[in-house]
Amino acid sequence: MDIMKKWNELYNTDWFPRAMPFAVFMLFVVLESFFQSAVYLIYIVKTITVGLILLHFRDRYTEIARTASLKDIFVAAVIGIIVFVLWINITWDFAMIGKPSANNPYALPGKEILYPVIFFRIFGSAIVVPVMEEIFWRSFFIRWIDHHDFMKTPLGTFTLRSFIISVLLFGSEHSLWLAGIMAGIFYNLLLYYRKNIFLCIISHAVTNFILALYVLATNRWMFW
Repeated sequence: MDIMKKWNELYNTDWFPRAMPFAVFMLFVVLESFFQSAVYLIYIVKTITVGLILLHFRDRYTEIARTASLKDIFVAAVIGIIVFVLWINITWDFAMIGKPSANNPYALPGKEILYPVIFFRIFGSAIVVPVMEEIFWRSFFIRWIDHHDFMKTPLGTFTLRSFIISVLLFGSEHSLWLAGIMAGIFYNLLLYYRKNIFLCIISHAVTNFILALYVLATNRWMFW
């Protein structure tokens, strides 16, 4: 009973539904690093699992206002395109953590799994990841840095401390760490500009979707 009580208390905290999807995602990232031969299967399971967790908690994400003006959506999309352009050009050796994996789905044995792998890669990067990361980084973490009871801090509240810490840690989450820092700066600025997580999700989704199309068109698999 004590375990169930503690679980219920944890489950009902404000931070849990915002941090848990990210934690599960990162656990799968660790698994991918240990089991490179099964990276595509793990990615599919990761996408489905994290997507279902987000879906389960959807009513708890009250900060996601699903409405925005066409002007704001346009601005978010433009920022997403700018981040994409910078992302594919910030590829200097010193700007990378290790060597990015070249995950080429065309190298998989058996073409019958090619299209499901590509579908889940695009769906995961362009839908699941933007929702999961924006809820974690720019809804929860950036506010939690300044006030652990983060829901008392209005969305888009600027402090230099939370800006620097969140941007640096967001960058360190990516093998292209400098590009990640740059992306974090732009997404943060969008948050400060409109106080709207939904717009950050749109911008992030635009970046990742165009990046996916670019990878498929150019075979620059290092970005996957």
